[in-house]
Amino acid sequence: MSRMIPEVVIDDVRSQVNILDIVEQYVQMHRSGKNWFGLCPFHPETSGSFSVNEQKQIFTCFSCHRGGNVFKFMMEIENLDFPAAVIRVAELGNIKIDSQYADAVAAGENGGASDQDNSTTRTLKEYHREAAELYHHILVNTQLGESALEYLHQRGLSDDLITEFQLGYAPSKRLLMPFFSEHQPDYQLLRKSGLFVESQDGKLNDRFTDRVMFPLRNAVGQVIGFSGRLLAKNDNKPKYLNSPETELFNKREVLFNFDKARVEARREKSIVLFEGFMDVLAAYRSGVKNGVASMGTSLTEQQVYTLARATKNISICYDGDEPGQNATKRALELLNSVERFGLSVITLPEKLDPDEYVKKYGAEKFADRVHHGKTGELDFYFSYYQQDRNLTNEQDQLGYIDDVLHELARSNDPIEQDLYLNRIAERFQITKSNLETQLRDVRASLQADQQKVRQKKTNSSVPSSVPDRKSQAPVHLTRVEQAERLLLYRLLHEHSIWLKVQSLPEFSFVHENYQTLYLLAQGYFNQYQEYDSASFLDFVQESALQQIVVALEMNNYAEQASEMEINDCLRLILEASPLEEKIHSTNDKLAHAKRMNDQDQVTLLTVELIKLLQRKQAAISAI
Repeated sequence: MSRMIPEVVIDDVRSQVNILDIVEQYVQMHRSGKNWFGLCPFHPETSGSFSVNEQKQIFTCFSCHRGGNVFKFMMEIENLDFPAAVIRVAELGNIKIDSQYADAVAAGENGGASDQDNSTTRTLKEYHREAAELYHHILVNTQLGESALEYLHQRGLSDDLITEFQLGYAPSKRLLMPFFSEHQPDYQLLRKSGLFVESQDGKLNDRFTDRVMFPLRNAVGQVIGFSGRLLAKNDNKPKYLNSPETELFNKREVLFNFDKARVEARREKSIVLFEGFMDVLAAYRSGVKNGVASMGTSLTEQQVYTLARATKNISICYDGDEPGQNATKRALELLNSVERFGLSVITLPEKLDPDEYVKKYGAEKFADRVHHGKTGELDFYFSYYQQDRNLTNEQDQLGYIDDVLHELARSNDPIEQDLYLNRIAERFQITKSNLETQLRDVRASLQADQQKVRQKKTNSSVPSSVPDRKSQAPVHLTRVEQAERLLLYRLLHEHSIWLKVQSLPEFSFVHENYQTLYLLAQGYFNQYQEYDSASFLDFVQESALQQIVVALEMNNYAEQASEMEINDCLRLILEASPLEEKIHSTNDKLAHAKRMNDQDQVTLLTVELIKLLQRKQAAISAI
């Protein structure tokens, strides 16, 4: 394998890390039987089709069929080539390797990105990285950025925080295009980047001007877009301007600060959802580093799937005013409809937003409120439905009770229901039995509605946009291919079976993929005494073949092979092998020669047929 990192270093990194430790930095996993499961990070889904086998140090997704070892996972999740993936795994696993290898990868001597991360995507990411650096430089080092820097300081942001988030400033003076022009950029890619707007004469002008710039990053911290906040109020321009949809950026998927929050969520076991960027930053400087915010719009399903991969616990900390509380209700409803989260609400007093609360009461009190001031969903709804109601008025009382019973009906916890029914009964001096009757009616109505929705989905001819493990069509294998898979698995794992197959004259697998893996295994065992699936996957390299190996490893084959099992596999394979095809073909030719009374051809074909039959008999006799 022509790689810049020696095999001994690669083996050392792979053997020292646990793939589960690496995967859990990107995906929330839970144990089920021998394996760990979570939501696949490579496609949207609602059921955990993504699996890690800790013993064999491999992963697979039963829906999208990606699979491999820890290096393959890193190549897929961060769009890296193999050497860069080795360096990244070593970094995440706190494994020291010679700096010369990391320096060589950083210098780009081996490409730096996988085939999936094509040259267009790489270039667009590079443009965004350079733009972020320029905007940040203008903010912190130039006179042009002084007013923007003063504004951020007034908002309570320190220089360290500004640097950590690489905040910047796009001045009124157009600087981005001249900056790129010095680097001889690809003009067509600049048009696609979203960093510019094109005039009617084809001239590119800076999209962002006189705005404080917030870099927007993907899950691994690469800049893929920007959100710019107007520094000077202008009623003719939007307060916030986001990058347009590009190959890199989709505002319905991106969450501000998710790259940092997903790492912090491993420690906190939760993520806090805020309304705005400044709220996230105010929380961050208060020590609450697991906060995220959507792109100035309501939470989306795609963002919910992103959150679900990182945690199962969400706390919502939106503004304390009425619009903020309405947004909290919408977020709770969406989160409940898409995923099963443990949900809580952090309500701020005096209709303050998080940024205002930190300024008024300090960072310590805000952090304490986030960690110890959470209320449950039902507590939130009990307060929320009081808005704009006079609860001394009988009509408003009836409306309020109906609303909270509809929320309570969604709970499957009988103790929780009992506690809240007691609260309602005591507050409004109502007989609890009457409330229980009404609650049963509401539950029955909700269940009927849910049944109608399920029936409608069942009858709909439009396929779901979210792949689900259960909806995947099973892969049908012929008896011969089943035998090939089982035999390949056995000869890799049991040396006695390997020696037996190696001793068979004329043996070959019927299908090319299995024969290729068999030949690769010969080279592998010339280097390694024992088989290790994670190591063999690096030896194989080709994705399609790696997926076969992973599929074999994730299959629940019996631990020990029987002699009968192996012999049955060999007979099935030999009967369907190329040798068998040659015998059938020669028989057909011989029959034709006899019909044509071509004695010379009959003699030649008869001799050839005898030789083929002898080879077949020798192979079968060796079993």
